Amino acid sequence: MSNILIVAGEASGDTLGAGFVREFLRLEPDCKFIGLGGDKMASAGVELLYHIRKLAFLGFWEVVKNIRFIKKVEKDILSHIDKIKPQMAVLIDYPGFNLRLASKLKQRGIKVFYYTSPQIWAWGAKRIDKIKSNVDMMAAIFEFENEIYQNAGVPIKWVGHPLLDEIKTSMTVDKFHQKCRLNSNDVSIGLFPGSRLQEINRILPEMLAAIKLISQKYPNIKGIISKAPGISSAVYHNIIDNIAQNALLLENDNYELMAYAKLNMVCSGTATLECAIIGTPMLVLYKTSFLTYHIARRLIKIPYIGMVNVVAKKQIVPELIQGDCAAAKIADVAGQFLDNTDYYNMVKEQLSHIKSKLGETGAARRAAQAAIEVMRG
Repeated sequence: MSNILIVAGEASGDTLGAGFVREFLRLEPDCKFIGLGGDKMASAGVELLYHIRKLAFLGFWEVVKNIRFIKKVEKDILSHIDKIKPQMAVLIDYPGFNLRLASKLKQRGIKVFYYTSPQIWAWGAKRIDKIKSNVDMMAAIFEFENEIYQNAGVPIKWVGHPLLDEIKTSMTVDKFHQKCRLNSNDVSIGLFPGSRLQEINRILPEMLAAIKLISQKYPNIKGIISKAPGISSAVYHNIIDNIAQNALLLENDNYELMAYAKLNMVCSGTATLECAIIGTPMLVLYKTSFLTYHIARRLIKIPYIGMVNVVAKKQIVPELIQGDCAAAKIADVAGQFLDNTDYYNMVKEQLSHIKSKLGETGAARRAAQAAIEVMRG
């Protein structure tokens, strides 16, 4: 049996990793995956050395504070792979950790397959030299990444975006309304405050306070919060109890919430693309520490941070970042969607074009096939 190291450090990477592992094992069942991931990767058959809930650090300062633990995780991984001698490593996003790890894997003669490119087109362009030296193949999920890597001489395979396979609704709108105890005249707003504890603590209070402001004009507005896997319900209820006792916390039905809500408020990240594929208008929100924000402002080279706007190469949906990620501003922008039907429908129409820019279904299968080619040399 061949051992394969796999490393994902965030919730979005856990989803990608799970799909990848399932497709890989269908093609190569005599393999065993060991590494870092979350519940979804564990369910797909990965033996976890560490769970992602221990690694979900957000921002430069938070990483610095936890650097000793991060180095311990890296040391433990390297110690383990020296014992199991994997045939290949599959690294999923999480570039701060994974690119350092890649160089140490290459020193050991281990082939490196990198699934989803670090956002070198947004910041960190110098990383492409590290990638060229230490990565045997890059599997890109966005077509525009092809040219960047080809010009740099990095082996690249555009596999398309795996979200196209992931996004499915399994509940009718009527059953969803029953589950959420919504009346026929209620208007729901989906609240997606992120998958990390720091994001939730910073962004959810502003979302809930905005819902209270909106409900002054629209009394039938209902805020429904999407619970992130791995985050305790108590975290959400502590915030709800302080701000909006009538907000509902929803677990497991994220795509139904995105699809059946009138409007979504979404923390910048993969969820903005999920919402775009579904087609519901949204606000993109983000707030981080003062230090992290000002460092990021100096580094980021593109005008948008929401992936839906990055893919569109223009601003389709509004972005409320840092100081603008405040209840009054959020309520004001949300009100434009609720008050102006023409604006709402224009955004909805523009979102309908995003899906076609993400490739075709079957991304995880194509990524697995590319990785097997790398493994076989």
